[in-house]
Amino acid sequence: MSFFHLRTLAGNGWPALPNPQFSLLWSAYQQLDRTQWLDAPALERGQLVQLRTLLAHCREHVPYYRRVLREAGVDVAGLRSPADFRRVPVLTRHGVQRSAPDLQAAVLPAGTVAGDTITTSGSSGVPVTVGLTNASQLWWFACYLRDLEWSGLDPRGRLASIRYFKTTGEAGRQALEGVRVPCWNDVLAQLVENGPSYGMDVHQDPRRQLDWLRRVDPDYLLSFPSNLEFLAGLVAESGVRLPKLRAIQAVSETLTDEARAGIESAFGVPVRNTYSCAEAGYLASPCPAGHGLHVHAENVYLEVLDDAGDPVAPGETGRVVLTTLHNFRTPFVRYEVMDRATVAAGPCPCGRGLPLLTAVSGKSHPVLQLPDGSWQNSSRLAVRMRKIGGFYQFRIAQLAPDRYAVRVIPRADWSPDHAGRVVDMVREFCRHAVEVTVETATHRELSAAGKAADIVVAPARPPGPGATG
Repeated sequence: MSFFHLRTLAGNGWPALPNPQFSLLWSAYQQLDRTQWLDAPALERGQLVQLRTLLAHCREHVPYYRRVLREAGVDVAGLRSPADFRRVPVLTRHGVQRSAPDLQAAVLPAGTVAGDTITTSGSSGVPVTVGLTNASQLWWFACYLRDLEWSGLDPRGRLASIRYFKTTGEAGRQALEGVRVPCWNDVLAQLVENGPSYGMDVHQDPRRQLDWLRRVDPDYLLSFPSNLEFLAGLVAESGVRLPKLRAIQAVSETLTDEARAGIESAFGVPVRNTYSCAEAGYLASPCPAGHGLHVHAENVYLEVLDDAGDPVAPGETGRVVLTTLHNFRTPFVRYEVMDRATVAAGPCPCGRGLPLLTAVSGKSHPVLQLPDGSWQNSSRLAVRMRKIGGFYQFRIAQLAPDRYAVRVIPRADWSPDHAGRVVDMVREFCRHAVEVTVETATHRELSAAGKAADIVVAPARPPGPGATG
């Protein structure tokens, strides 16, 4: 029996039939229900079929790839293996910006229609513009349905979403106070039964967010991990949970194991973590059996590579390079998204043949130059800071190799001893008696898109070649 309650045509009670306008979406979702059980070799063969189709289109109609494929000597018709495909050069985010006009297709396949144009948030410092089509959006929504089913989020429930609203003026002011709409998603509501959805802009103070959540009393909560961590601290401090809450979905930012544990402990419900990006939509979703994140191999061809550009071994971590399989308007072929992921050591015990990731680290923490001239990845600094505790949120800014400013939004148990431990921790990380100032604040520092960076370099600068993890 389907997880969803399908809306049916007027005059047809049973069996349910979808509105013809959305029957293709329902068919795509059911295809995903079948292909998830294919074994890895069968999935790879299917991806190679689509990759040949995509590259043939790019060679004919996308100026950038016409040149790149010719210069790399890629035989599109003879593409028979992942090794053949790796002859296509990797495309960086800066490369996308430099070649933006030449990445747009001059002609679209028959039946493909240009859709919305979106721009990424630029959290990496390099925003990217993407032109969508009816085909790419079809698979985006199909993967959304799969993600809901795997995560157990029943769209008939009440959803509260605290995220960035791209609105200004009166609409922006309303979003800060919280808005209600009759369904989770306009497209979804035409296909399956939907409950109400409530939204609030993430720039609102978390204390007011929590008051609003208690009034809304949702079944599900969706927000950024950094915002969820702050809310979790408030919930833990008050001892009052949201009584009807069944699950939380973390989106857009990296969800660390420590953050997940803290959020789940405070709210008393599981936290689901979807891996997605604006350029490609859904990349991976949590395995229903809890074994990691399954890649949506029907939507993207996702590679995890080492520094030499070769696939990492099972169980190892590397950089994520992806190819969007169905966007023929702005194709991204072997596109490096500046994320890192860990590949599972073997097939998933759940029986699905879809590739399995055990961790996604998202945009890397900045690499910091130490006073002795060496370089160090700051991810361990963030882990050590969280272990000190006593705060809702923190921000460590490196002002110079020997100077740091730490800003915390303190909890009730914050004390001078916490501040001293922060100073000692930063100096231990730097292996030098650097200058460290620690100050408390009442308000968060968020980007325009509502994201919070826990470690920043000011002024920003590129890392040196000798950076170490």
